[in-house]
Amino acid sequence: MKELFNPFPILKTERLVLRKLVDSDQKATFEIRSNKEVNKFIDRSVPKRISDIEDFIKMIDQLINASKGVYWVIEYNNILIGSIGLRHFNEYFTYAEIGYELHPDFQGKGFMSEAIKEILSYGFKKLHLHEIEAYTHKKNQGSINLLKKHNFNIRSEKKDVDFENNIILGLIKTDYNHIC
Repeated sequence: MKELFNPFPILKTERLVLRKLVDSDQKATFEIRSNKEVNKFIDRSVPKRISDIEDFIKMIDQLINASKGVYWVIEYNNILIGSIGLRHFNEYFTYAEIGYELHPDFQGKGFMSEAIKEILSYGFKKLHLHEIEAYTHKKNQGSINLLKKHNFNIRSEKKDVDFENNIILGLIKTDYNHIC
């Protein structure tokens, strides 16, 4: 299989650098992934110690090397403030899911909106995806508003069978092209 993310795509926006997760990011990644506010609407195992992040980084590297996903850390002024990624590609690489998290100290400042805009451009223009979906908790109004701001629509006909409290929002390429 072709390695889609080798070399790793480093993306830059007006204020942000989206780059590969590396070992020196362990402490900052631990602080974000173990943060109660960040995990409020996410059903996942919360890291208890830095060694959990070492395992997480290995898992992310395997995902990227197998072209099964791509995961960027979000850096602002050389500070790791969050992450964003695409994964669960279908077999034709026309579909992916977007996921993201941001340290609470940096929420409400437009950082994630800036990152999402860049990832949507990358997904639709570089990877030639036809659809990007997001799974978010039905009570996570901040995430829902963020996605709607970027023209995602609620897919009421679809259900997340693994997490009944999630709703699915999606954006197809033709709707994305209308906002570019």
